[in-house]
Amino acid sequence: MRLPGFDHFVPGTIREACDLLRDHKDKAKVTAGGTDLLVRMKQKLLTPAFLVNLKGIPEFEYISEDQGGGLRIGALTRLRIIEGSSLIKDKFSLLAQAAGRVATLQIRNVATVGGNLCLDSRCWYYNQSHFWRKSRPLCYKRGGDLCHVVKGGDRCYALCQADTAPVLMALGARVKVMSFEGERVIALKDFFTGEGRGVNVLQPHEILTEIQVPFLPSFSGGVYLKDSARDVIDFPILGVGVVLTLESGNGLCGEVKIVLGAVSSAPIEVGKAEKVLKGEKLTEGLIEEAARVASKEVRPFTQMGIPASYKRRMVEVFTKRALREAWRLARRS
Repeated sequence: MRLPGFDHFVPGTIREACDLLRDHKDKAKVTAGGTDLLVRMKQKLLTPAFLVNLKGIPEFEYISEDQGGGLRIGALTRLRIIEGSSLIKDKFSLLAQAAGRVATLQIRNVATVGGNLCLDSRCWYYNQSHFWRKSRPLCYKRGGDLCHVVKGGDRCYALCQADTAPVLMALGARVKVMSFEGERVIALKDFFTGEGRGVNVLQPHEILTEIQVPFLPSFSGGVYLKDSARDVIDFPILGVGVVLTLESGNGLCGEVKIVLGAVSSAPIEVGKAEKVLKGEKLTEGLIEEAARVASKEVRPFTQMGIPASYKRRMVEVFTKRALREAWRLARRS
């Protein structure tokens, strides 16, 4: 498979990049690491006439503490840098864990955190060669009116499989988006649409430039666990991000966030499972109950060769493991 022809721009400033997107509209695509985009172009899933390469804008690769309290990460920061950052490993170890579980070392050396958050949803019937797809009717993601995964489905059910998404959502992160019209800040929980055809709310002329993460209070612990066929090489079958905070003095569970990835077209926060734990004295039995509730709260479907029954069972298993480890870390902090 070969790349289709395109014109390549390397702007030196974000303003120049925004102007290029404004001028070329939906004929242009933004690239940085290119680890996902170039593959989709080879598969003829995308055939943009113009690529706007953000690698020439070095000021968007950074990790810094915000004076107002929190962490700021430039969208062009490579996953390998996040994985090895002492600041992130010290204060947000689950984010370092998630970054370190993406693909291979070679890919993490070029792939960016912004690109991972903007990763397109995936489906066995969609992420195939052009010749393979020609043998099937057009699905929702390709502009048709059917879904090959969920027969009779009224939307696209392609999966969101970004490793960093459930972690950053559990941390309460926000993202800054810029365009020629200005900038806006979006809570990450509102960034994903839940629709596989258009996985996030970014407009064609917008660029994700920064991730903002609030600092965790004392007595907090977080963890990211991933189930995949070949460890870090593959996209997740399931990703679980958990952040748990204990009330000082009495050890009750004050706040808890449980976010599941790769079970739907967006990361899912399992609120019913969280309610089982909030305000309660944590025990092994209570954690097991919360994990059971989480497995019943989601509605996975057979996708990417993984049966729905297996995924539901793994939601319970991995949620229990993640909660147990987050609880242990919170008690030690």
